[in-house]
Amino acid sequence: MCDPIDEYAVQQLKTFGDKQLPLVCVSKEGLELPETDEEKAEREQTAKDYEGLCTSMKETLGEKVEKVVLSNRVVDSPCVLVTGQFGWSSNMERIMKAQVSRGDVSQRRVL
Repeated sequence: MCDPIDEYAVQQLKTFGDKQLPLVCVSKEGLELPETDEEKAEREQTAKDYEGLCTSMKETLGEKVEKVVLSNRVVDSPCVLVTGQFGWSSNMERIMKAQVSRGDVSQRRVL
């Protein structure tokens, strides 16, 4: 998505075409990838094993992050930063900040 209107439009779309699956933003938390029962059990066990590490990371990062959890969304990267499920994406935040800045500049008067 490269146009600001894309961000607004996708938020309002529930499905696309004849597809009955909902559109999901992969940059937000709550992404559910398909997995078997074995994979789900293994992921839950891994989450229990690393619970102490997640707690330690949250304490270290403090107010900079809302929470630290294990996920099955990344394979080649040690971590991923995601937006809250009902929060603005980083692109939307950038768009909104740009609109506010533009408004401030246009209201200035030159003497």
